Amino acid sequence: MARNGIDVKVAADESIRKAEDPVRVAREGAADVVVVKVPPLGGVRRALEVSTECGLPTVVSSALDSSVGMAAGVALAAALPDLPYACGLGTVELLAADVAHDRLVPSAGSVPVRPAHADADLLEAAEAAPDRVAWWRERVARCHAYLAGAPMRS
Repeated sequence: MARNGIDVKVAADESIRKAEDPVRVAREGAADVVVVKVPPLGGVRRALEVSTECGLPTVVSSALDSSVGMAAGVALAAALPDLPYACGLGTVELLAADVAHDRLVPSAGSVPVRPAHADADLLEAAEAAPDRVAWWRERVARCHAYLAGAPMRS
């Protein structure tokens, strides 16, 4: 979009990922590019549908995914007919540990299209401490109660 004589592309990211209507931003002409993340949209097929419905250039990005999640993002990128911009699929290296031995990390600017398999021992090693697991379970229960209209416990 041009503003003050400067042509700058506007990318929609959170307005795609968190929206009830992820296509709205494109329909209203509020973006030039869409950033699509597989997990919050419900999988590769749904993310591909959103990208197609938007009809805008797509950047596939991850959200601090393990190699298992990264494989889904890479599959989406490979399924798109055109990728005019670089994708953001290099976040595995930001994690302290991965859950797959066959890590999906960029090499020379690309990531191979292949599955990644979680390893039981690596999953166990990455497991959160029991108090953190309890905290998250309680948080999910409170959120569910809130969303269902039930009174929240303190």
